[in-house]
Amino acid sequence: MTRILRASGADSPVLREAAAILSSGGLVAFPTETVYGLGADGLNADAVAKIYAAKGRPATNPVILHVEGIASAKVLVSHWPEVAQRLAERFWPGPLTLVLPASALVPAIVRAQGPSVALRCPSHRLALALIRAVGRPLAAPSANRSQHLSPTRPEHVASSLGEVVDLILDGGPTEAGLESTILDLSRERPRILRPGPIAPADIEAIIGPVEIWEGAVRAGEAQAAPGMAERHYAPRARLELVEPGTGCLVSEGRRAYVAFGALPLLPEGVRGISLPLDAEAVGTRLYALLHDLDDEGFDRILVEQPPDGEAWMAVRDRLRRASAKGSA
Repeated sequence: MTRILRASGADSPVLREAAAILSSGGLVAFPTETVYGLGADGLNADAVAKIYAAKGRPATNPVILHVEGIASAKVLVSHWPEVAQRLAERFWPGPLTLVLPASALVPAIVRAQGPSVALRCPSHRLALALIRAVGRPLAAPSANRSQHLSPTRPEHVASSLGEVVDLILDGGPTEAGLESTILDLSRERPRILRPGPIAPADIEAIIGPVEIWEGAVRAGEAQAAPGMAERHYAPRARLELVEPGTGCLVSEGRRAYVAFGALPLLPEGVRGISLPLDAEAVGTRLYALLHDLDDEGFDRILVEQPPDGEAWMAVRDRLRRASAKGSA
Protein backbone atom coordinates (compact mmCIF):
# COMPACT_ATOMS: atom_id res chain seq x y z
CA MET A 1 0.00 0.00 0.00
CA THR A 2 1.07 3.58 -0.63
CA ARG A 3 2.44 5.19 2.51
CA ILE A 4 0.27 7.82 4.22
CA LEU A 5 2.45 10.03 6.39
CA ARG A 6 1.61 13.07 8.45
CA ALA A 7 3.97 16.04 8.16
CA SER A 8 4.34 18.07 11.34
CA GLY A 9 5.59 21.20 9.61
CA ALA A 10 7.71 22.76 6.87
CA ASP A 11 10.94 21.36 8.34
CA SER A 12 9.66 17.84 9.00
CA PRO A 13 11.51 14.85 7.52
CA VAL A 14 8.27 13.71 5.87
CA LEU A 15 7.85 16.96 3.97
CA ARG A 16 11.51 16.92 2.92
CA GLU A 17 11.05 13.37 1.64
CA ALA A 18 7.96 14.44 -0.32
CA ALA A 19 9.90 17.32 -1.89
CA ALA A 20 12.71 14.94 -2.85
CA ILE A 21 10.24 12.57 -4.52
CA LEU A 22 8.74 15.43 -6.54
CA SER A 23 12.17 16.80 -7.50
CA SER A 24 13.13 13.37 -8.84
CA GLY A 25 10.00 13.12 -11.01
CA GLY A 26 7.71 11.18 -8.67
CA LEU A 27 4.11 11.68 -7.57
CA VAL A 28 2.99 12.95 -4.16
CA ALA A 29 -0.63 13.48 -3.09
CA PHE A 30 -1.00 16.45 -0.76
CA PRO A 31 -3.80 18.44 0.86
CA THR A 32 -4.94 21.85 -0.26
CA GLU A 33 -7.73 23.87 1.31
CA THR A 34 -10.10 22.54 -1.40
CA VAL A 35 -9.35 18.85 -2.10
CA TYR A 36 -6.28 16.59 -2.14
CA GLY A 37 -4.11 17.09 -5.22
CA LEU A 38 -1.94 14.60 -7.10
CA GLY A 39 1.30 16.53 -7.36
CA ALA A 40 4.22 16.43 -9.79
CA ASP A 41 6.91 18.88 -10.85
CA GLY A 42 4.87 21.14 -13.12
CA LEU A 43 7.81 22.00 -15.37
CA ASN A 44 8.81 18.37 -15.91
CA ALA A 45 6.71 17.04 -18.80
CA ASP A 46 7.60 13.42 -18.03
CA ALA A 47 6.49 13.81 -14.42
CA VAL A 48 3.21 15.45 -15.46
CA ALA A 49 2.64 12.56 -17.89
CA LYS A 50 2.66 10.25 -14.84
CA ILE A 51 -0.30 12.21 -13.44
CA TYR A 52 -2.28 11.63 -16.64
CA ALA A 53 -1.42 7.93 -16.60
CA ALA A 54 -2.24 7.48 -12.90
CA LYS A 55 -5.61 9.20 -13.19
CA GLY A 56 -6.56 7.91 -16.62
CA ARG A 57 -6.97 11.59 -17.46
CA PRO A 58 -7.74 12.58 -21.06
CA ALA A 59 -4.93 14.51 -22.75
CA THR A 60 -7.51 17.18 -23.65
CA ASN A 61 -7.93 18.16 -19.97
CA PRO A 62 -5.25 20.62 -18.71
CA VAL A 63 -3.92 20.65 -15.16
CA ILE A 64 -3.58 23.52 -12.71
CA LEU A 65 -0.13 24.70 -11.69
CA HIS A 66 0.13 25.52 -7.99
CA VAL A 67 2.53 28.36 -7.22
CA GLU A 68 3.99 30.04 -4.15
CA GLY A 69 2.69 33.49 -5.02
CA ILE A 70 2.41 36.28 -7.57
CA ALA A 71 6.11 36.45 -8.44
CA SER A 72 6.31 32.75 -9.29
CA ALA A 73 3.08 32.99 -11.30
CA LYS A 74 4.27 35.86 -13.49
CA VAL A 75 7.10 33.86 -15.07
CA LEU A 76 4.59 31.23 -16.21
CA VAL A 77 2.49 33.65 -18.28
CA SER A 78 3.19 35.78 -21.34
CA HIS A 79 1.00 38.58 -20.01
CA TRP A 80 0.02 39.39 -16.43
CA PRO A 81 -2.84 41.90 -16.64
CA GLU A 82 -3.72 44.42 -13.98
CA VAL A 83 -6.94 42.51 -13.16
CA ALA A 84 -4.87 39.41 -12.37
CA GLN A 85 -2.74 41.46 -10.01
CA ARG A 86 -5.78 42.80 -8.16
CA LEU A 87 -7.41 39.38 -7.88
CA ALA A 88 -4.23 37.67 -6.72
CA GLU A 89 -3.61 40.36 -4.12
CA ARG A 90 -7.14 39.86 -2.79
CA PHE A 91 -7.67 36.07 -3.05
CA TRP A 92 -4.20 34.44 -2.99
CA PRO A 93 -3.37 32.31 -1.16
CA GLY A 94 -6.81 30.81 -1.64
CA PRO A 95 -9.22 28.84 -3.84
CA LEU A 96 -9.13 31.01 -6.97
CA THR A 97 -7.54 29.71 -10.18
CA LEU A 98 -6.64 32.20 -12.92
CA VAL A 99 -6.37 31.16 -16.58
CA LEU A 100 -3.87 33.28 -18.51
CA PRO A 101 -1.76 33.10 -21.69
CA ALA A 102 1.09 30.68 -20.99
CA SER A 103 4.77 31.48 -21.29
CA ALA A 104 7.26 29.20 -23.02
CA LEU A 105 8.21 27.73 -19.63
CA VAL A 106 4.94 25.80 -19.35
CA PRO A 107 5.10 22.33 -20.94
CA ALA A 108 2.47 21.62 -23.58
CA ILE A 109 1.13 18.63 -21.62
CA VAL A 110 0.23 20.93 -18.70
CA ARG A 111 -1.79 23.13 -21.08
CA ALA A 112 -3.36 20.17 -22.93
CA GLN A 113 -1.62 21.68 -26.00
CA GLY A 114 -3.61 24.90 -25.59
CA PRO A 115 -2.34 28.50 -25.37
CA SER A 116 -3.24 29.18 -21.73
CA VAL A 117 -2.24 27.98 -18.28
CA ALA A 118 -4.31 27.69 -15.10
CA LEU A 119 -2.58 29.00 -11.97
CA ARG A 120 -3.41 29.18 -8.30
CA CYS A 121 -1.70 29.71 -4.96
CA PRO A 122 -3.16 27.36 -2.32
CA SER A 123 -3.58 28.50 1.27
CA HIS A 124 -3.04 25.13 2.99
CA ARG A 125 0.18 25.32 5.00
CA LEU A 126 1.45 21.91 3.83
CA ALA A 127 0.77 22.70 0.18
CA LEU A 128 2.65 25.99 0.38
CA ALA A 129 5.50 24.42 2.34
CA LEU A 130 5.82 21.67 -0.28
CA ILE A 131 5.88 24.14 -3.18
CA ARG A 132 8.59 26.14 -1.42
CA ALA A 133 10.62 23.03 -0.63
CA VAL A 134 10.57 21.90 -4.27
CA GLY A 135 11.20 25.41 -5.56
CA ARG A 136 9.05 24.87 -8.67
CA PRO A 137 5.34 25.01 -9.49
CA LEU A 138 3.44 21.80 -8.82
CA ALA A 139 0.93 20.36 -11.26
CA ALA A 140 -1.81 18.99 -9.04
CA PRO A 141 -5.25 17.96 -10.27
CA SER A 142 -7.46 16.17 -7.75
CA ALA A 143 -5.92 12.92 -6.50
CA ASN A 144 -8.49 10.46 -7.87
CA ARG A 145 -9.29 8.52 -10.99
CA SER A 146 -10.59 10.69 -13.82
CA GLN A 147 -14.32 11.58 -13.61
CA HIS A 148 -14.62 10.14 -10.11
CA LEU A 149 -15.13 11.82 -6.74
CA SER A 150 -12.45 14.23 -5.60
CA PRO A 151 -10.73 13.23 -2.33
CA THR A 152 -11.17 15.26 0.85
CA ARG A 153 -9.31 12.84 3.12
CA PRO A 154 -6.04 10.90 2.59
CA GLU A 155 -7.82 7.53 2.68
CA HIS A 156 -9.92 8.66 -0.33
CA VAL A 157 -6.67 9.05 -2.28
CA ALA A 158 -5.42 5.63 -1.29
CA SER A 159 -8.73 4.01 -2.22
CA SER A 160 -8.86 5.63 -5.66
CA LEU A 161 -5.24 5.56 -6.79
CA GLY A 162 -3.63 2.82 -4.71
CA GLU A 163 0.07 2.26 -5.28
CA VAL A 164 0.53 4.59 -8.26
CA VAL A 165 1.28 7.41 -5.77
CA ASP A 166 4.73 7.42 -4.21
CA LEU A 167 3.57 9.14 -1.02
CA ILE A 168 0.39 10.64 0.45
CA LEU A 169 0.82 13.59 2.79
CA ASP A 170 -1.84 13.48 5.50
CA GLY A 171 -3.21 16.90 6.34
CA GLY A 172 -6.54 15.69 7.68
CA PRO A 173 -9.91 16.57 6.09
CA THR A 174 -9.85 19.48 3.67
CA GLU A 175 -11.54 22.73 4.63
CA ALA A 176 -13.52 23.87 1.57
CA GLY A 177 -14.41 20.42 0.19
CA LEU A 178 -15.03 21.63 -3.37
CA GLU A 179 -12.50 22.54 -6.05
CA SER A 180 -11.34 26.10 -6.67
CA THR A 181 -13.21 28.72 -8.65
CA ILE A 182 -11.65 28.99 -12.12
CA LEU A 183 -11.65 32.42 -13.79
CA ASP A 184 -10.55 32.77 -17.40
CA LEU A 185 -8.61 36.03 -17.94
CA SER A 186 -7.26 35.04 -21.36
CA ARG A 187 -10.31 36.50 -23.10
CA GLU A 188 -11.48 40.08 -23.57
CA ARG A 189 -14.04 39.68 -20.77
CA PRO A 190 -13.39 37.64 -17.61
CA ARG A 191 -15.38 34.40 -17.51
CA ILE A 192 -15.93 31.87 -14.73
CA LEU A 193 -15.33 28.40 -16.16
CA ARG A 194 -15.92 26.50 -12.92
CA PRO A 195 -17.77 27.83 -9.87
CA GLY A 196 -16.17 27.26 -6.51
CA PRO A 197 -15.64 28.75 -3.05
CA ILE A 198 -14.96 32.25 -4.42
CA ALA A 199 -18.36 33.55 -5.57
CA PRO A 200 -18.96 35.65 -8.70
CA ALA A 201 -20.05 38.59 -6.52
CA ASP A 202 -16.73 38.48 -4.67
CA ILE A 203 -14.84 38.65 -7.96
CA GLU A 204 -17.07 41.36 -9.41
CA ALA A 205 -16.45 43.49 -6.33
CA ILE A 206 -12.78 43.60 -7.37
CA ILE A 207 -12.84 43.76 -11.19
CA GLY A 208 -16.43 44.42 -12.29
CA PRO A 209 -18.81 42.21 -14.33
CA VAL A 210 -17.83 38.64 -15.21
CA GLU A 211 -19.47 36.10 -17.51
CA ILE A 212 -20.46 32.68 -16.19
CA TRP A 213 -20.02 29.62 -18.40
CA GLU A 214 -22.46 26.83 -17.58
CA GLY A 215 -21.93 24.48 -20.51
CA ALA A 216 -20.34 21.06 -20.83
CA VAL A 217 -17.41 19.80 -22.88
CA ARG A 218 -18.05 16.41 -24.43
CA ALA A 219 -15.57 13.55 -24.22
CA GLY A 220 -12.64 14.03 -26.59
CA GLU A 221 -13.10 17.78 -26.94
CA ALA A 222 -10.41 20.17 -25.71
CA GLN A 223 -10.98 21.95 -22.40
CA ALA A 224 -9.70 25.42 -21.53
CA ALA A 225 -9.53 24.43 -17.85
CA PRO A 226 -10.29 21.47 -15.55
CA GLY A 227 -13.83 20.71 -14.43
CA MET A 228 -15.59 21.49 -17.72
CA ALA A 229 -16.34 17.92 -18.78
CA GLU A 230 -19.94 16.82 -19.22
CA ARG A 231 -19.50 14.01 -16.66
CA HIS A 232 -17.23 14.54 -13.68
CA TYR A 233 -17.06 14.27 -9.86
CA ALA A 234 -19.11 11.06 -9.93
CA PRO A 235 -19.42 8.39 -7.21
CA ARG A 236 -19.41 4.69 -8.12
CA ALA A 237 -23.10 4.54 -7.27
CA ARG A 238 -25.54 5.92 -9.81
CA LEU A 239 -26.36 9.49 -8.77
CA GLU A 240 -29.68 10.99 -9.85
CA LEU A 241 -31.04 14.50 -9.30
CA VAL A 242 -34.71 14.71 -8.33
CA GLU A 243 -37.14 17.49 -7.56
CA PRO A 244 -37.27 18.42 -3.86
CA GLY A 245 -39.83 16.54 -1.80
CA THR A 246 -40.61 13.92 -4.44
CA GLY A 247 -39.30 11.03 -2.40
CA CYS A 248 -37.73 7.83 -3.72
CA LEU A 249 -39.56 6.23 -6.64
CA VAL A 250 -37.03 3.58 -7.72
CA SER A 251 -37.30 0.12 -6.23
CA GLU A 252 -34.14 -1.79 -7.12
CA GLY A 253 -30.81 -1.81 -5.29
CA ARG A 254 -29.62 -0.21 -2.07
CA ARG A 255 -30.84 3.37 -2.15
CA ALA A 256 -30.01 6.59 -0.35
CA TYR A 257 -31.99 9.82 -0.59
CA VAL A 258 -30.30 13.17 0.14
CA ALA A 259 -32.47 16.21 0.91
CA PHE A 260 -31.64 19.84 1.59
CA GLY A 261 -33.64 20.54 4.69
CA ALA A 262 -36.54 18.29 5.71
CA LEU A 263 -36.78 14.75 4.34
CA PRO A 264 -39.95 13.66 2.54
CA LEU A 265 -41.69 10.42 3.42
CA LEU A 266 -39.48 7.61 2.09
CA PRO A 267 -40.19 3.94 1.35
CA GLU A 268 -38.98 1.36 3.82
CA GLY A 269 -35.33 0.44 3.29
CA VAL A 270 -34.29 3.78 1.81
CA ARG A 271 -31.70 5.64 3.84
CA GLY A 272 -32.59 9.30 4.23
CA ILE A 273 -29.95 12.00 4.75
CA SER A 274 -30.83 15.62 5.52
CA LEU A 275 -28.26 18.29 4.69
CA PRO A 276 -28.52 21.83 6.07
CA LEU A 277 -29.75 24.74 3.98
CA ASP A 278 -26.24 26.18 4.14
CA ALA A 279 -24.31 26.06 0.86
CA GLU A 280 -20.88 26.42 2.44
CA ALA A 281 -21.52 23.63 4.95
CA VAL A 282 -22.85 21.36 2.20
CA GLY A 283 -19.85 22.09 -0.04
CA THR A 284 -17.48 21.11 2.75
CA ARG A 285 -19.30 17.83 3.38
CA LEU A 286 -20.61 16.76 -0.04
CA TYR A 287 -17.73 14.65 -1.40
CA ALA A 288 -17.06 12.99 1.96
CA LEU A 289 -20.73 12.00 2.16
CA LEU A 290 -20.70 10.50 -1.34
CA HIS A 291 -17.47 8.64 -0.57
CA ASP A 292 -19.08 7.20 2.56
CA LEU A 293 -22.19 6.07 0.65
CA ASP A 294 -19.96 4.37 -1.93
CA ASP A 295 -18.01 2.64 0.82
CA GLU A 296 -21.26 1.42 2.37
CA GLY A 297 -22.26 -0.24 -0.90
CA PHE A 298 -25.21 1.87 -2.04
CA ASP A 299 -26.24 1.31 -5.66
CA ARG A 300 -28.23 4.50 -6.21
CA ILE A 301 -28.05 7.92 -4.62
CA LEU A 302 -30.95 10.27 -5.23
CA VAL A 303 -30.14 13.89 -4.46
CA GLU A 304 -32.62 16.71 -4.45
CA GLN A 305 -31.92 19.64 -6.74
CA PRO A 306 -30.04 22.20 -4.61
CA PRO A 307 -31.66 25.58 -3.94
CA ASP A 308 -31.37 28.38 -6.48
CA GLY A 309 -29.04 31.32 -5.92
CA GLU A 310 -25.38 32.16 -6.38
CA ALA A 311 -24.32 30.63 -3.06
CA TRP A 312 -25.35 27.17 -4.33
CA MET A 313 -23.77 27.50 -7.78
CA ALA A 314 -20.75 25.27 -7.10
CA VAL A 315 -22.84 22.54 -5.44
CA ARG A 316 -25.30 22.57 -8.36
CA ASP A 317 -22.43 22.34 -10.84
CA ARG A 318 -20.80 19.34 -9.15
CA LEU A 319 -24.09 17.44 -8.80
CA ARG A 320 -25.12 18.18 -12.37
CA ARG A 321 -21.87 16.75 -13.73
CA ALA A 322 -21.90 13.80 -11.30
CA SER A 323 -25.38 12.84 -12.50
CA ALA A 324 -24.60 13.15 -16.22
CA LYS A 325 -24.96 9.86 -18.07
CA GLY A 326 -21.90 8.16 -19.45
CA SER A 327 -19.12 5.86 -18.47
CA ALA A 328 -17.69 6.51 -15.01
